[in-house]
Amino acid sequence: MPLKIIAGVLASSSLVLALLLGTGPAVQGQTAAKSKAAAKGKIDINKATAEELEKHLPGVGAVTAKKIVAGRPFTTVDDLAKAGVPARTIDGIRDLVTVGPARASGAEKSAKGKTAAPAHSGAPVNINTATAEELETLPNVGPVHAKEIIANRPFKSVDDLARVKGLGKAHIETLRPLVTAEAPAPAAAKGSSAKSKTTAKTEPGKKVNINKASKEELDTLTGIGPVKAQAIIDARPFKTVEDIKKVKGIKEGEFEKIKNLIVVE
Repeated sequence: MPLKIIAGVLASSSLVLALLLGTGPAVQGQTAAKSKAAAKGKIDINKATAEELEKHLPGVGAVTAKKIVAGRPFTTVDDLAKAGVPARTIDGIRDLVTVGPARASGAEKSAKGKTAAPAHSGAPVNINTATAEELETLPNVGPVHAKEIIANRPFKSVDDLARVKGLGKAHIETLRPLVTAEAPAPAAAKGSSAKSKTTAKTEPGKKVNINKASKEELDTLTGIGPVKAQAIIDARPFKTVEDIKKVKGIKEGEFEKIKNLIVVE
């Protein structure tokens, strides 16, 4: 009996000693995970994919990995807190990650001999008029983001970028000093079509009946070309002038330009 007691005491002492020295099963597991990540080199939180973040960083699951990707770019590891990453997780991965420069945009990887200038080196990028290539010079704005920005125009303010899929709050804050949301300038007059539009806008009392006007008459309205004119005809009849906003391609911005030039009779 005394031998069994002594053996039990020794076993308990070994377990306590292992925990104190950091060699217990749980600690060994965490150490192994960190060693595995370290063996592969530090993970760049500005460039790694969600799958890489989840695979190599302890405490980072699918949800946290998506938060990290959406919150880019980061300037320090502590910036992860702005993306919603818990402080405990940040401390657990601090020695396993690095913060490199933001991933190069599609425009910066364009044809040989061409180098896209960073947006902040010149005038702010107007999100209401910029081309896809110009938008891609912005930090972490690639072809997909650029396409979504263009599809959601017009914007009344930079805050309206919140309705663009894939742009989180942290990303918008990064873009804020680099962009502007100025209203696009009226298109320059060209040819006879431009003359018709000018006449429609300047002739006193002249209004277009959107329920009866021909395609050519509708085309004289500001911002309404042949395609939208046909779409208006296909959507008839309208009960109010506001109903024209139901036509594909005519949003609030386009409606504001023509609302005083149209009637429903």
